[in-house]
Amino acid sequence: MVARLTRRRVLAVGLSAPLAPLARAERSIAPARASDIETGTAPGAAARALNWLELHNLHTGRKLRVTFRDASGFIASALGQLDRLLGDHRSGEYREMDRQLYVLLADLAAAAHAEPRYEIISGYRSRATNDKLRANGGGQAKNSQHIEGKAADVRLKGVPTAVLRDIAVSLKRGGVGWYPKSDFVHVDTARVRYWEG
Repeated sequence: MVARLTRRRVLAVGLSAPLAPLARAERSIAPARASDIETGTAPGAAARALNWLELHNLHTGRKLRVTFRDASGFIASALGQLDRLLGDHRSGEYREMDRQLYVLLADLAAAAHAEPRYEIISGYRSRATNDKLRANGGGQAKNSQHIEGKAADVRLKGVPTAVLRDIAVSLKRGGVGWYPKSDFVHVDTARVRYWEG
């Protein structure tokens, strides 16, 4: 028997399709092998469900690949490593970043059907650094979410920034700024808003 296509059925399928990878990831939480994360091999589905990130800070050259959340919750030591990697490369300062920023980065990669391997252009910014950049005409917001530890400027490896922007906008989980000339996307966990720089 052939199912009859109705407007309601088409809308239901169309609206659920972008969320399907996230729903699958949330459903199956199984222990990952430590070797999946630590040896540089491609993590399996279990590791993806456990929230891992690979970050490369383009200013410091530092790279980190770490599982930051597992079935029992966030992993404090991994969060500390991520916080330091996202620190202000100009001042050397770092702070505790919003944990949901890391979850957002993992979810964006899942929605893009990509491994969560990011280049970091900017993470935390001290107020002094932000003020100095603003004074030099950099266009940074006076009360930037970077100062609050709620923002990152990123590129997801293998995914065009225009596509990453569209996915971030569709998730409606915070601010999304697209900078096509510099080829990066700003994501944050503050109120939902969109812009192009």
